[in-house]
Amino acid sequence: MTRFDFVKNRKIFFTISGVLLLTFLILYLINGAVLDITFRGGTRMSIECREMVDANLAAVKLEEALNKKINTSVMETVSGSQGTTTKTIMLRIDVASETPLTPDEEQLVRDTLVKSGFPIVPDSPNNQVASIEPSIGKETLEKGLLAVLISSVLILIYVAWRFSIMSGLSAAVCAVIALLHDCAVMLGVYVAFRIPFNDVFIAAILTIIGYSINDTIIVYDRIRENAKIMQKSDMETIVNTSVWQTISRTINTTLTTLISVVVLYIFAAANNIGSLKDFSLSLIVGCIAGTYSSVFIAANLWVWWRTRRMRTKPVTAK
Repeated sequence: MTRFDFVKNRKIFFTISGVLLLTFLILYLINGAVLDITFRGGTRMSIECREMVDANLAAVKLEEALNKKINTSVMETVSGSQGTTTKTIMLRIDVASETPLTPDEEQLVRDTLVKSGFPIVPDSPNNQVASIEPSIGKETLEKGLLAVLISSVLILIYVAWRFSIMSGLSAAVCAVIALLHDCAVMLGVYVAFRIPFNDVFIAAILTIIGYSINDTIIVYDRIRENAKIMQKSDMETIVNTSVWQTISRTINTTLTTLISVVVLYIFAAANNIGSLKDFSLSLIVGCIAGTYSSVFIAANLWVWWRTRRMRTKPVTAK
């Protein structure tokens, strides 16, 4: 049976990625991105409830009252000692805006919830209000992006040193481009589904960068070993053989990871844990995108790069 030629059909994979990223870009230009108060600034209110409430309905009522975008979630905490436990249900309300809520607007939030029949405890000592200035949010965003940039540069240096036989710099650049591809896909999903960007997203990005580069390095390592064994073969044959030798391992690893992450997402959705739900969703998207880029983008992009520079020059081992 003839095996699928990954290298020969690389334009298919490049086109798929290009169309997907272009779609996300168009959605961004039309709808923009939603920033959480962590990055944009605004007000976060935590109000105790006597029983479980519908966070989505609360968001609808508050948006009508305040005429601002509202993100809500419900958290349940358990505390106690010596065999006695106390459950506390907190409704978290995030209002991302250039200016924090005024005291009158904060009171309007409480009054709206009471009038709408939500069983809140307005005077509970557990209630909290925290305001974040836009300048602080901007600084947090810049630091998060700096962390991603530093990670990418360190990976570039490591891969360039580790795979000198593959013309290390070109291999490293292609690996980083594959990582940026994964980050762009995750960004696009957030934009498409109007999920607010927050510190959880930065944590997910850094996690996926580490996961994705691991798969890419495995493919690169196989290419390096085959370059020594298959010295009479051309570059395309070596890369195609290497991808086939690693694809089953990569897919199996991804599937086992996805099983755990999907279960985590279901758990977070069932218990309405917003931060954990966003984090697990990011990991699901990142795992799929990372596997795709490691198998279909990084090595093929390196072949394209080297072919343009070397044309018919054969791959030789040092």
